Amino acid sequence: MFRSFRLSSSFLSPRILLTSGVVASAGLLVAGPAFCRDVPCLWLAALPACAVLALFLVRERAREACRARFAALRALSDRRRERVHYLRGQTRVLRAISRRRPLDESMSILCRFVEDRIPGARCSVLMLDSDGRAVGKSVAPGLPDHYNQALIGLEIGPAVGSCGAAMYLRQPVFIDDIRHHPNWAPFRDLVSATGMRACWSSPILDDDGQAVGAFAVYNEQSRLPTRGERLTIHVAVEMARIAVNMAAAYRQLMHQSLRDELTGLANRRGMKDWLTRRLAAGGRVGVLLLDLDDFKPVNDTFGHDGGDRVLRVVAGRLRDLVGRDAIASRLGGDEFTLGVPTADPAALENMARRIIEAIGRPIAIDRRHQAHVRCSLGIARHPEDGETVEALMMHADQAMYAAKKSGKNQYRRWDDSVGAMGETPA
Repeated sequence: MFRSFRLSSSFLSPRILLTSGVVASAGLLVAGPAFCRDVPCLWLAALPACAVLALFLVRERAREACRARFAALRALSDRRRERVHYLRGQTRVLRAISRRRPLDESMSILCRFVEDRIPGARCSVLMLDSDGRAVGKSVAPGLPDHYNQALIGLEIGPAVGSCGAAMYLRQPVFIDDIRHHPNWAPFRDLVSATGMRACWSSPILDDDGQAVGAFAVYNEQSRLPTRGERLTIHVAVEMARIAVNMAAAYRQLMHQSLRDELTGLANRRGMKDWLTRRLAAGGRVGVLLLDLDDFKPVNDTFGHDGGDRVLRVVAGRLRDLVGRDAIASRLGGDEFTLGVPTADPAALENMARRIIEAIGRPIAIDRRHQAHVRCSLGIARHPEDGETVEALMMHADQAMYAAKKSGKNQYRRWDDSVGAMGETPA
């Protein structure tokens, strides 16, 4: 029963206990002489009351110290738990970025991360188009789809909402009440339907300091962000910038990996990638593979710089011939390939004749010298001459060598007889 007995905190407060002790001691001093005439005995009688009072005071102070210590530990634990949650959120975002997930997916994870940190928040990431003048993409998992679609094509400006102004001015634009701010007047009805009342936008800048997008935090309350929320927004903008720059760098790297450094045409990998996508889509395709005839004398006469000049001119002429729907590539050395989105024999032969005529025109090396080159060309069609990329390339190569054996500066279509006589020499 003693353990179940608990005194209220008001009863055990030091002031009440001290008052009670004084009253008890005074009572003993007044009533004591009636029962005990010896003064030392009177004080001995008061000692137990004083001891009990002292114990109560010590226990109360110990309890208060324990409560304060427990509250401090709990606050510390909450801060550590919040810090761990914050770091885990950052880790999820950075993991998506480092694994080269689609940019939309990384930005959605980033938006959710900030929404978990700021009460009543809905986040969005806007990306500018290639011209840098209008919104080309909107990623906002917490906002309605019709709102995101309405922003596509919106031109930025110093008084265009929060994001348009932030991207135009290249500095943060925090608006606490979008219902009454002039920047939001043209979009008031659109944003009111979302229930958002404030919008805090920061530009996403590339390495050159140019705006490529904006990170925005909408809020249900008409207010500005707190100091801690501003820090969260700053961290989110930096992660968005990293994601955008990494995506751009990866696209550039992929572009370079599919391009020939000397001529700017697609390389062998780029050509195979184009053919693979065409065949997967079920389209018919023709492959024209050509090799310059007697290119070694050009290098011997004009040196490698002159030879490179010839290859670049040939590449430019091929690029002009294929148009936008086809592809021209340099496989290596003086060997080129064209992929054409047709398998019509007449169209492919007409293309082959135009290529032979274009390459046969003189090529200026400098003001005084010209080079004259010719080419042999082989043609293979899908699916008649091969159902895979490897088969088409091999058969076009065999047809090209058959053209060389037949006298050069001409084309041949692949068939079984060509395959027998047009094997590539070692």
